[in-house]
Amino acid sequence: MPEFINSRTLSDESIEPTQKLKGTVYLTKDTYLKIDSLIKLSGDTPSRNDIIEKAVDFYFGYSTSQLSQDYLCSVFGQKIEGLIGSLGTRVSRGNFRYAVELDVLSKMVASVLHLTGDQYGKMRKKSIDEVKRTNGTIDIMKSINENESEFLPPK
Repeated sequence: MPEFINSRTLSDESIEPTQKLKGTVYLTKDTYLKIDSLIKLSGDTPSRNDIIEKAVDFYFGYSTSQLSQDYLCSVFGQKIEGLIGSLGTRVSRGNFRYAVELDVLSKMVASVLHLTGDQYGKMRKKSIDEVKRTNGTIDIMKSINENESEFLPPK
């Protein structure tokens, strides 16, 4: 004879978690009709208890997965925000260092080649067009061959 469910039987360690306990559930007639429909739909003729137990297991899994999903989305979102923030900082610092080195290099080249303002303007315009055309991919050897004498002052 199964034991009745109460706080004592729930806390009793000698009762196995899979042992069935007897309890009272008040359900509407419509719910009982739904349970009976599920019994007819499944071919293995389960009992009402089996249907209710499976429904509780399903709902428990669904509810806990929703809680886990909400928690994981929150934690994952915060982690991604932190990673993107630190990545943005690293990229900004790298761009600053790159800009400083490029400025030094530009001043060195300009002082060595003694470019006029007009020559610099033509070179800059051609560079802008080239970078747009190649989507930022630059081939220095191709540039040297094409522009060897175009912008350099005569010797």
